[in-house]
Order: sequence, then C-alpha cells, then structure tokens
Amino acid sequence: MNEIEPPEIPTLFDDGSEEGPVGPVKGCPPGHWRVRLLISYDGTDFHGWQRQAGHRTVQGTIEDALAKFYKKPIKLMGASRTDTGVHAIGQVAHFDAPRDPFKGDMRFALTGMTPPSIVIKQAWHAPNSFHAIADAQKKTYRYHVLNRRVPSALRYRYTHWIRYPLDPAYLNEASRILIGKKDFKSFQTSGTKVRSTVREIMDAQWERSQDTLIFSVTGNGFLKQMVRNIVGTLIDLHMNQEKPSRLREILEACDRRKAGPTAPPQGLYLAKVYYSEELDNGCRKL
Repeated sequence: MNEIEPPEIPTLFDDGSEEGPVGPVKGCPPGHWRVRLLISYDGTDFHGWQRQAGHRTVQGTIEDALAKFYKKPIKLMGASRTDTGVHAIGQVAHFDAPRDPFKGDMRFALTGMTPPSIVIKQAWHAPNSFHAIADAQKKTYRYHVLNRRVPSALRYRYTHWIRYPLDPAYLNEASRILIGKKDFKSFQTSGTKVRSTVREIMDAQWERSQDTLIFSVTGNGFLKQMVRNIVGTLIDLHMNQEKPSRLREILEACDRRKAGPTAPPQGLYLAKVYYSEELDNGCRKL
C-alpha cells in the first residue's frame, strides 16, 4: 500500500519542478545583507525560472537587473524552479546585497530594470541564515482549467482549455486519494535524480469559479512536473469515465506509464511558499 512512513525528505532538494541539489546552505557573508524577495511573473515568454545559457529566464533577468543596480554580479536563489510557461504569484527568492538595502529604493529600481511580466511585489531584510529553498516548509500550486465550449483568445496563456464538461465532485473525490505521505513516482517526469519519490500532500481540492476550475494542492515537496501530471491524469480519467478510485491504482503502481498525459504549463501557478512564523517575523520590510 502507499500509506508508508518515508525517510525524512530534505526541503533543500525540493524545487517544485526541476529537482536537484542546490549545494551547501551558506549564510550571508560579512559586509552583506541578506534580502528576501516576493516575486510574481508571467512565465509565457521565459524558458523557466533557472538561468540557462542562451535562454531568457526569470532568474537570469532579475540577476542581470541586480548586477546593473549593484554594479557587480549577484546570485539569486529561488524557492521553486518553475518550468517554461509556468507562472508565479508568490515565488520567494533571496540574494546577498553588497550595501545597506535600507538606503535607496532597490525594489522599485529593479521593477524599472525588468520587463512588465516580472514584478517584485515585496522585499525584506532577512536574517543572515535565511534560505529560500532550505527554510521552505511547504508550497501551494494552483492549476487553472477553462472549462467551457469555446476557448478564450485572451486567457489561452493562463489556462488549459477543456471543452468536455468536468465535475468538481468527481475531481475532488479522486484528489482526496493524494492526501498523505505517499510515493508519487507515477507522477514524476523522468530526467532528474532524486533521493526519494515520497512526498506529503496536505491538501488537494478543486473549486469552480464561473467557467474556470481551479485545482489547489499544498505539499512539502513536488517532483518534476508532478502537479501537471496529476492534473492531466485526473482529467483523462474523468473524460474516459473511469471510477475515481482508479487514481489509487495508478498511484500505487509507481509507474509513470500507468498515469495520464502531462497537462500543459500555462495553467500552472506557484501560489505560495510557506516559512515558519518565527522566520517571517524576523524579516524587516524594506
């Protein structure tokens, strides 16, 4: 059965999409200030979050702006490495500022140096030990499905259009199977090595808002394209009129070939990254 007690999963190795080690966790060096950022972005025109040679990425774009502002290279560390086309409402990142961030309006300067599709929503002076990845306790992702007969020319970059009428009650019955500490290997896209495919899902539910179905899922970690693979499988089961309990069989198979297709990236949003109350209270708004 899937209800197993897993080995402890280090948050350090979770990135929500492209899992992999981030190296040793380092504190802020002397003479620097650790800065925490809250970022939103439209991922359509970016080749994901992580800097990649020859590609326009969110991390690379912000790092270029930071380098221009501080007149030296700055390394930015994001809590989740979202894929190409995936959006963020609440990405969290940190960097080490070489001068006092309380002097000058760094946040608005960065906004002027980045495209309108990236917004620095808030900035804080964080404790020297704060780490956007290692300190994250859980994350929430949301997936938007436009569920009506006619697609939308204005929303195609932000939703996955499904013409077939979907029933939230069916989707919620199946989604409850996901909750708990389980092996999600059936929903992991190959391509990255991980220590364990066991993750804990605290909440997974669908809600309808007019013509849009929104899937919200919260967990302590996510495998590569795990949310998109879950959504694609749920919709596939529904459209093929399978019983909701079929999802349990797919989950327990620990075989990606048993699951359904990967839902497209444009419907996925990183909604929120959670940290301890003590850590949040230790951050001073800039």
